[in-house]
Amino acid sequence: MTSFEFVFGLISVITSLALTQLLSGMVALYRFADRLRLSWRHAFWSATALMLLIGNWSALWGMRNIQTWGVLDVLIPLLYTSVLYAFCDMVMPDKPAEGEVVDLREYHVREGKRYKMLQLIFAVLVIGALADSTASITQWAGKSMFAIVAAVIGTVALHARSVWLDTATAAALTALSALFMVLRLHVLST
Repeated sequence: MTSFEFVFGLISVITSLALTQLLSGMVALYRFADRLRLSWRHAFWSATALMLLIGNWSALWGMRNIQTWGVLDVLIPLLYTSVLYAFCDMVMPDKPAEGEVVDLREYHVREGKRYKMLQLIFAVLVIGALADSTASITQWAGKSMFAIVAAVIGTVALHARSVWLDTATAAALTALSALFMVLRLHVLST
């Protein structure tokens, strides 16, 4: 077993738990569809969480050539993957009580700031991690572009007061996450 496989195994456990939270939350929402009030904003954030999770998992493939792992080489990806787990968990509401209506619009209003903050923390941690692992500002800027744009959009989303701006930032993050995921998954085939 290589050191990458050993470290990636731990990060994959956290990624798998986050994926489990998202999928079980989506199944629960489907299970209670007769008592569900949908929200586009919540749907965008849920899709963003799923695509960021898959994109982050595939982006870690770039670390496969590391031969010697220092303490920070292990702890930093573990930290931002743990924050991503929290984001994925927080975006999904708890299982409703018997007969309770699940209003995702209300859930987004009540809990949205929390999961928006987790997305922003994740983006900032990734920006910092990439700064630590690159040799120049130009290289860092290129590798960090998705995270920088996500942090800017996430900051606007966190402070959005109007429904239209909240929805627009959620849609923009979903589109950015889709592009990030597709490009990261494409790297696996090369």
